[in-house]
Amino acid sequence: MEILLLHTSNQNNCEMTLKIGLIGCSRVAKNKIIPAINSLDFISIDAVGSRTNSKAKQYAKKIGCQTYGNYDDVFSADIDCVYISLPDGLHEKWAIKAAEAGLHILCEKSSTTSYESAKKMVNACKLSNTRILECFSFRFHPQHTRVLELIKKNSLGDIHNFIGNFGYPKPENNNIRLKKELGGGILNDACCYPICASRIIFNEEPIGVMSNLIIDPVLDVDISASVFLMYDKKNAYAESGFDRNFKSNYEIWGSKGNIKLNRAYAVPKNFETELHITKNDSIEIMKLEPVDQTAIMFKTFYEEISKIKKSNFDFEADLLKQAKILEAARLSNKKKKFIYLEEISEYNNNQ
Repeated sequence: MEILLLHTSNQNNCEMTLKIGLIGCSRVAKNKIIPAINSLDFISIDAVGSRTNSKAKQYAKKIGCQTYGNYDDVFSADIDCVYISLPDGLHEKWAIKAAEAGLHILCEKSSTTSYESAKKMVNACKLSNTRILECFSFRFHPQHTRVLELIKKNSLGDIHNFIGNFGYPKPENNNIRLKKELGGGILNDACCYPICASRIIFNEEPIGVMSNLIIDPVLDVDISASVFLMYDKKNAYAESGFDRNFKSNYEIWGSKGNIKLNRAYAVPKNFETELHITKNDSIEIMKLEPVDQTAIMFKTFYEEISKIKKSNFDFEADLLKQAKILEAARLSNKKKKFIYLEEISEYNNNQ
């Protein structure tokens, strides 16, 4: 067994400061977004909006910024962009309002609850000449770049399969993840991650999808998701559940070897990730030093909208492609059949 330690850097030379407003006082914003922004000297949090000003003030106590007791007033603050950290079912409304206010947008995943909704959000941004990024922070972790480099070098041979899992114990019944009217469900909340990862690793879009969603009879939301994605000459499988022991991994199977990442999506900033590469009976472990993938995401967003450095993917096109796949998964489960991606636009037009 061979062990390699790989290093990365998150240093940047930036001249201007990007002012951001927070829409929503979520736990993910408190635990990940605020610390990530505070670690960067070229982004500042200048406004926080909540449903009540008392909650906003409590939330922003350590930030020292302007607070608002509603979301609308955040758009009048002296800011350049917003981070939307609300339930998925509310994303469309507030993303469109932000775009109409001339603000760039970082929107928590999943971007919204339907493909049609995603198109409205992107169109609003195009009309206002603003940008929108769906916040899959995992994709900015260097471990995935290492995987892609190994694939490009043909270290694994021909790639045939991707298998990804992301699940965790069921939240309390009053959790927003389990509220249908707010866009809850495991497909939007967790299964979207391995689906997105398969697209990144294969560097292409699937031809079609077959899914099986298990719906809780009381809550009427999906608590388990199994999604098969057919690509050109290769396949992907994504599995998620609220009723599981924590798992956040993916494995790639090639003709010459396999790669497995045991912490692929939810990666704490102090966590040393590992790539396990298996070829026949030999195992090589590549270790990467800890990084803050959320901070890297904000850095990438800043560089893109400031025209300092172009991102390696189109924010808006990627958001639409991801939303289309999730729509196909929902339709597949509803109709109990394989759905080609090309069917989605036609289906929506007939609704």
